[in-house]
Amino acid sequence: MNAVSYEKEWALKWLKGFVERYFRGKASLQIIIGRVRKALKAYSVGINKVRQIANSLLLDPSIDTPKQIRKERAKELLKLVKNLKER
Repeated sequence: MNAVSYEKEWALKWLKGFVERYFRGKASLQIIIGRVRKALKAYSVGINKVRQIANSLLLDPSIDTPKQIRKERAKELLKLVKNLKER
């Protein structure tokens, strides 16, 4: 695995952790949007990957936040992510 793909994989895991924290109510939406911007710019993570992360966490049964709350938070997140430009 080359350094670029390693960094991108690391960034995806890093971002997933923050989105999960947001879904659990332990991180603000503003923090998550900042992390998404960083991942887009510094690690060439695509917006579609961000959407995939949010959608996978929506379905993750290990997250103890009620599904309705996760749906609301995902909707807010995806609405803002939609406005971000891919690098």
